[in-house]
Amino acid sequence: MKKIAYLFSVICLVLSLGFQSCDDGEGYSIGDFTAPQLATVRTVSSSGFYLDCDVWGTCWPVNTNMGWYVPIDGQRVVVTFNPLWDNYGGFDHAVMILDMQDVLTRYVEPMSPDDEDEMGHEPVPTTADGVTIGNGYLNVWLSRRLPFTTTLRLVYPAVDDSETETPAVGEDGYYHLELRCHTQAGADTPGTYSLVSYSLNALDFTGDAKGIRLKLGLEEGGEETLVFTLVQEDAGQSTVSAYR
Repeated sequence: MKKIAYLFSVICLVLSLGFQSCDDGEGYSIGDFTAPQLATVRTVSSSGFYLDCDVWGTCWPVNTNMGWYVPIDGQRVVVTFNPLWDNYGGFDHAVMILDMQDVLTRYVEPMSPDDEDEMGHEPVPTTADGVTIGNGYLNVWLSRRLPFTTTLRLVYPAVDDSETETPAVGEDGYYHLELRCHTQAGADTPGTYSLVSYSLNALDFTGDAKGIRLKLGLEEGGEETLVFTLVQEDAGQSTVSAYR
């Protein structure tokens, strides 16, 4: 299958566990900075926050010059940092943030029969291996920047538009979700985002759910269903992070 061309180098870096410069075996130094990492912002006050990284775990930023950043709990970011200490104050690491960019962050939405046409039926500019799950989020890496008018929604079938309705597990034991794309503009509209993360907190995996079956249309593959099966972790725990 053809790989994503746009942001290919960034994707490779996010999946990398190594440093740009090597550890000297005596702890971290100022030269030990990570590759760009996907992480989730977790707030502790109106201005205080820490990072829940997909790879590095919980990281406490020690920067004193980030008064410009307004944290939003659950916001996804791509971050590069210099790790300083391990096991810092109950966090996995203390870090100095070098660069951090917000990622478009969305949630699972209901789709009633009346909403189906409005949600759109356009192919999503990604490939099957451009859709990943990590740390409780479904990430969609796009092959090009989409116009700002585009809506890209992760939805589940719903009987009505009631806000109290929640996703239900299908008879096969899987949550059935769809990724719907509606551009609403011509290709000459300036592009904006190229990565979207969807929180999966609305899905309950404490019961008998086996995973997620995601239906989407691909530009170079037509309609496809991606299956993410839940993996049991140690002590019998099942989390969204444990997908394969």
